[in-house]
Amino acid sequence: MPKTEISFGNSDKIYHLFAYFLLTITWLISFYKKEKLKYIVLFACIIYGIIIEVLQESLTLYRTGDYKDVLANVLGSVIAFIVFVQIFKKFNVN
Repeated sequence: MPKTEISFGNSDKIYHLFAYFLLTITWLISFYKKEKLKYIVLFACIIYGIIIEVLQESLTLYRTGDYKDVLANVLGSVIAFIVFVQIFKKFNVN
């Protein structure tokens, strides 16, 4: 029977998504009383994720930037934003 290898090469994308979900949701909860800041928090977390990947590519010899990591970071932040907005809308927290 031939051996079939299973590759988990992109499994770190789940970690990226989860880390940026936690980063974004934490900041959103921290500033939940400031309605206008929620968009700034989302934007800042997305920009932060992009900058980190660019710096990994340009300033280190042992790390590489990856557009898939950026996509996972953005997706984690966007999911956190959606969850936050839906929870606070449901409970009408101001």
